[in-house]
Order: sequence, then structure tokens, then C-alpha cells
Amino acid sequence: MTATTTPATGARDGLLRYAMRLDAVLVGITGIPFVVAAGWLSSLTGVPVAVEYGLGVFFLVYGVGVYWLAGRDRVRPGGIATIAMNAMFTVGFVAAEVSGIWPLTGWGVALLLGGAAYTAVIGTVQYVGLRRI
Repeated sequence: MTATTTPATGARDGLLRYAMRLDAVLVGITGIPFVVAAGWLSSLTGVPVAVEYGLGVFFLVYGVGVYWLAGRDRVRPGGIATIAMNAMFTVGFVAAEVSGIWPLTGWGVALLLGGAAYTAVIGTVQYVGLRRI
């Protein structure tokens, strides 16, 4: 008699894959205006143009990378990396707002704290998905 093992993919990793793909699409789409309209966003938020542009490029790359990771046979390592990135961005967004590093407008504060809330929520959903595997 031979032992069989459960493959790394299946119904148990569906939530993690879905949350990663959703995150990838939303963040990737968000990167477009950050790149295309960095100057306008900077004047609206108080975040420097270079930071807006850099975030936009990062968001585009992140979107493609996380979507690719969500499709891998073994989703767990990519899920862990994605959850870690979301945790770091949550802390980073809050730290940038609290530290007063930039002369933020009301929109800038809303953007950073909204980003922190988004990354905290999606990271939590991804973590729940990871725990189900």
C-alpha cells in the first residue's frame, strides 16, 4: 500500500489565492494614477512627487508579482511574503503620517491612513487564508 499526500493546491488554499489576486489587482490598478499623475497627486496630498511616482511603480510591480505568486503550485511562500509586505506597508503608512515627515494635506492624511487600513484588512484576510492551508 502506498501513502498519498494532499497536493499543495486545492480547496483549502482558495481564500489565500483569492485574497492575493484581489490585492494584486487593486494595488496594480492603484499604481496607474500614481505613475501617470504623480505631480497632480503630490499637490493634492503633500507627498513628494518622487515618492508618489516611486509608489506607483512599486504598486504596478507588486500587482504583477503577487498575481503571479497566487498562481504558483505552492502558494504558501508567496502568501507569507505578501502578508509580510502588507504588514510593513501598514506600519509604514501610519509612521509616515504620525512622524510628520511630509507636509500632508487632509487628502494626504486620508490617503496614508486609508492605505494603512486597506493593507491591514487585506493582510488579515490573507493571514486567515494562510492559516486554512
